[in-house]
Amino acid sequence: MQKKAVLLLICLVLTAAIVTGCSKKSDPSQTQPAKQLQRGGQLTYGTLQEPNTLNPLLSDLMATAEVGRLVFSGLITSDDKGQWMPDLAAEVPTLQNGGVSADGLTVTYKLRSGVTWHDGIPFSAEDVRFTWNVIMNGQNKVVSQEGYNFITAIEIPDSQTVIVRFKEYYAPYLTLFSTILPKHKLEGTPDLNKDSFNRMPIGTGPFKFKEWRIAESITFEANGAYFQGRPALDTILYKIIPDTNILLTQLKSGDIDLVTNIVPAQLEQFKAIANVKTMITPSMVWEHLDFNLDNTLFQDVRVRQAIQLGIDRQALVAASLRNVASVALTDQPPFSWAYNGNVKSIGRDVNAAKELLSQAGWLPGIDGICAKDGRKLTFTLVTTNGNKMREAVAQQLAQQLKDIGILLQVQYVDVPGFFADVLKNRRFEAAMYAWVAGIDPENSRLWHSKYIPGRANGFDGQNYSGWRNPEMDKLTEQGRMTVDMEQRKQIYYRMQEVIVQEVPVIPLYYRATIDVVKNNIANYRPNPTPAGNFWNAWQWGFIK
Repeated sequence: MQKKAVLLLICLVLTAAIVTGCSKKSDPSQTQPAKQLQRGGQLTYGTLQEPNTLNPLLSDLMATAEVGRLVFSGLITSDDKGQWMPDLAAEVPTLQNGGVSADGLTVTYKLRSGVTWHDGIPFSAEDVRFTWNVIMNGQNKVVSQEGYNFITAIEIPDSQTVIVRFKEYYAPYLTLFSTILPKHKLEGTPDLNKDSFNRMPIGTGPFKFKEWRIAESITFEANGAYFQGRPALDTILYKIIPDTNILLTQLKSGDIDLVTNIVPAQLEQFKAIANVKTMITPSMVWEHLDFNLDNTLFQDVRVRQAIQLGIDRQALVAASLRNVASVALTDQPPFSWAYNGNVKSIGRDVNAAKELLSQAGWLPGIDGICAKDGRKLTFTLVTTNGNKMREAVAQQLAQQLKDIGILLQVQYVDVPGFFADVLKNRRFEAAMYAWVAGIDPENSRLWHSKYIPGRANGFDGQNYSGWRNPEMDKLTEQGRMTVDMEQRKQIYYRMQEVIVQEVPVIPLYYRATIDVVKNNIANYRPNPTPAGNFWNAWQWGFIK
């Protein structure tokens, strides 16, 4: 679940809507003047999910990524508009400023001076090279080596310079090194996967880890030596409350100050709370329906196209998501520089869907369900349980597809089993779940045939549909290796056209995130990019 961008600073046109508890409109980009910001205090952040580790390299949980931004820094990060900005690096390396070689094979980072780890040890280029070695060590259970495995060497001519050499051009190079680990703390550890560091980390970020009370909360205290300046807050309490009703109650009582990722069904309840503002922000999370293309039912593209025509995505968004989402047409969000705006929107057309099924030999029976050679047109959609919004969408899909003569049955599976078994082992006819898009459109692991997980490749990749398309394979390879941005854009434009034509998956909608924030909190700016909402936590504070 990732991605990023190259020689271009990308602007995501985010239309964030902010509605206060008394329905008064305001602009989230307007922060309070510095003179109104109160120094000190504790902010309590209510969350449904608890991290499984505090080392971001070892987990793909959103909770781990969130708190990781408090403790750790990367070389580069992105702001709430999707623009690349330096973090531990002094500037974003580009072709124009000499940070990237003409062939794209060498990227040079100049590091900030005076940065220290939370224990006072100076940060240096050695830490960057050490982090790469950690990621590439097969004994360490890192989330992904993607991109890092294109690096042939990291040279450090001095403590403030990192030269990264690639064996071939890797377009999303800025997405790498989003978390840097301390060499002095972890060098020589016998097993990083079990090291106590993962529960009591030190980083270079704005807040220091203080205490973790399992199933209750994690406390972080301000890093007075943070290179951007001391945070305005003294502490952030990351409070774990795995029940949205309790979150609602505690926000009303004042026990928590900020809640994120509210489900649309509870939006009106949260908006009704006094002295809070509700912020709705377009996200990069896209829900989709995947076909298992090894199933003979889906090997005729006309069947897949008919299913696409039988789905009313706008109705899904309106009924199940309370319009807190936008219809998805491709794997690229509309605010991405790589989004192909010329891709024709596929609306619902019941008659056209029935005609395609008829052409494919599927004719309606007396019960209205199509059949062919004695086989009814029915299949099972597997999705995760416990997600009421997703369950509602699944039931809507079943009703919509029945209108075109398809009987859809829904099966719910627990989240760990769904991702570790159903998807990984491709044990499904159709599956519905979500991916997180990235700033960069590079999606090789979703579409290239070499990333169909199985024994042959060690179950590597997320091409769970099993899509084998020679043109798509070639396009994904070209997209990853093309330096010229305009040429690269055209490659991704064509990829989106192929996805819509061939329908290996059906993009359904892009979610929006709903955050509820007390009116007396300043500088909270939701960030839909992988940098997450804690990207500027050092600026958060209370208004006097």
